[in-house]
Amino acid sequence: MPRILAAAGVLLAAVLVPAGAAQAAVTCAPDAYEIDDSGQNAAPIAAGETVHRAICQERTPLPGKPYAHDIDLFEFTAVEGQAYTAEVVGAGAQLANNGAGAGGLTVGISGPDGTGASVEQTFSIDGDLVVTGPLHAGRYRVVAATMDQEIYPEDNVITTRTVQGDAGRYGVRLTATAPAPVVTGLTVSPNPVNGGKNATATLTFSSPAPRNGLIVNLSSSNAFVAGNVSSSQVPPGATRYHMTIRTGRVSADTPVTFTAKVAHVGQPKTAVLTVRR
Repeated sequence: MPRILAAAGVLLAAVLVPAGAAQAAVTCAPDAYEIDDSGQNAAPIAAGETVHRAICQERTPLPGKPYAHDIDLFEFTAVEGQAYTAEVVGAGAQLANNGAGAGGLTVGISGPDGTGASVEQTFSIDGDLVVTGPLHAGRYRVVAATMDQEIYPEDNVITTRTVQGDAGRYGVRLTATAPAPVVTGLTVSPNPVNGGKNATATLTFSSPAPRNGLIVNLSSSNAFVAGNVSSSQVPPGATRYHMTIRTGRVSADTPVTFTAKVAHVGQPKTAVLTVRR
């Protein structure tokens, strides 16, 4: 995915428009790569580097951009078996997250070789940090993106913004890191449980949750009989995590399979809970 090798001092990005239309000059400093919403314009990034770019977002999409949001792409070559972390740093005033997953930028890592498949295993609730597991050698892309509409911190209102220039400056840092934790165990207790009573799922991880925590998914094969909040944020440093399972009354003993894993990649672990009549 593109990387932030923007030319310092480039304050205006001229955007080509169809013949006969007025040409737009838009402040996108320091983003010399605009419009770069496709992989063809991805900028290079390497482990250990922080690259600096700018979001160029309009209420009315710029000529050549299909949406008001902005996507910046960065591309790197992974070493066989190495894990990587990508995170947003130094976000401008209009890109700041509000601590609850609203506003700001989100980042992701996909590949290999432009397949688009997500490879990150964990991310902060704000979406501004992702960690992969061990990757196969190949070309991967980091994407930093805004949505057309965001809930912005200062007013907590969904709105479409014009984000340009200094307010849209940000950096993406790519580092070679230890792999993200994966779920190594899943137990449910009490098991069996009487219908209408709660049970507790305990997830165990291969290593402590990273400094921004991680997202875990717990799914049920029969949510009408036994269900839970499907996704949850695990706090930093945790090596195990508990999730409440709520059950309903049943006419006969009913087995329900729960599946747990760290988002988005990793081998799932399963456990069967029996709900008694």
